[in-house]
Amino acid sequence: MKTAKRSKIAGLLCAAAVMLSALSACGTAPSETDYGNEVRTEPTEQNTDTMEEPHLWAEQISARKTETVNRTMKADPFDERLFDYLSRNAEGNYMASPLSFRYALGLLLAGAEGETKAELLNALGVSSEEEWTAYCLDFNGFVEYFAADLEKEIADFEEGVGQGWIPADAAKPFRALRVANSVWKADRIPQNFKDAYRESVERNYAAEYRSFTPENAVEKINEWADVKTEHMIQRLLPEDYPTDQLAVVLMNALYFKDSWQNEFPKYRTKEDDFHTRGGQTVKKEFMTTEDHFSYYEDEDTKLVILPMKGGVSMAFALGSREGIAGKISKAGAETVRVKIPKMDLETDFSKGEFVDFLKSSGVSLAFDAGRADFSAMIDHPVYVSDIIQKTRIKLDEEGVEAAAVTAVMDRTTADVIPEEPKEFTADEPFSFFIYTTCNDTTAVLFAGEIVE
Repeated sequence: MKTAKRSKIAGLLCAAAVMLSALSACGTAPSETDYGNEVRTEPTEQNTDTMEEPHLWAEQISARKTETVNRTMKADPFDERLFDYLSRNAEGNYMASPLSFRYALGLLLAGAEGETKAELLNALGVSSEEEWTAYCLDFNGFVEYFAADLEKEIADFEEGVGQGWIPADAAKPFRALRVANSVWKADRIPQNFKDAYRESVERNYAAEYRSFTPENAVEKINEWADVKTEHMIQRLLPEDYPTDQLAVVLMNALYFKDSWQNEFPKYRTKEDDFHTRGGQTVKKEFMTTEDHFSYYEDEDTKLVILPMKGGVSMAFALGSREGIAGKISKAGAETVRVKIPKMDLETDFSKGEFVDFLKSSGVSLAFDAGRADFSAMIDHPVYVSDIIQKTRIKLDEEGVEAAAVTAVMDRTTADVIPEEPKEFTADEPFSFFIYTTCNDTTAVLFAGEIVE
């Protein structure tokens, strides 16, 4: 296989990501003394002084019924451009969450009007907000499918324990796929979110409502991220993040935990050499297994797809990522000896990377304090001032755990088995993708690149 250049990715995953979009409010905001420091909520809003436990996440989520799930991947232009941009600009190992980004942008789109909305739609590669929302609704349907599949597995497990063919002390099946969205407003902003906006984000994103003050914004936002990601992402914002001018915050959290269909034998995990992009050799713990997997190889790319339970897959690719979706879809069953390193990777895109990506895609008005139009959201002038994404993934012999949080903030201003197995040894820079395809829509939860 030829040594390939770094290239575009078709669709990628969201293991753990936090995107923060800050909207700044223009004009003069009411003073703290006018409205006090207490949290002012409407009847349907949740009081921000308490934080629900993870198991109390909103169960009602608007979703389309998921009828088909497969392990192919469909190319998506937005994902391709995002990961091409990050691949060219990120340093070292990284992971991002296109899916979490999509949910956050959906909350933003719902509040945009006029040319501001037109620019966003054009940059996102869709003709309407409904087209963008449909993608999220399809994934909402998959979340329900994933939960139902787990319930069936637990029922089968309990039946097996009752009949004695599963040991009584065996571990109960567990996996999780959770999406949470929230819309926050500064307590000192007197205007409420518009009814049409509330209806839209409740219907499409099951958004919950919260409020904050400049003094408690960082603490409350970090607490929400921590709880919603099962403590995978404990600190989204630094303590000194500027909050004096914040007016609105839009957030998404994505949490994923799943097991391999066939776990890696722990006794085969050994330390070995990994050859970095810079030419150095470092030590990593490598997991090894041999089984029937979907596999693809050409002169530029070698990839293997490891299935997880509940219809999610993780693909690992060596070499070129050009046309990766098509190559994943062409993968066929082979006996493959797989050797990949364990991971515990956290990535923080907090230096304007996502803002620059949208600007490079043609979005300008949303970031312009004097021209941004988010009047469909609230009768208070706001603009996007910051986007932050933070991700984390932990990968071992048993499976994968990953999380993502996104916030938007407004500021005031049947194949023949070969005799010899194929070899897939990720001891050099490689890409990874956690994805699922349901209802003919591919959702990349998390994706990244290990280069050192």
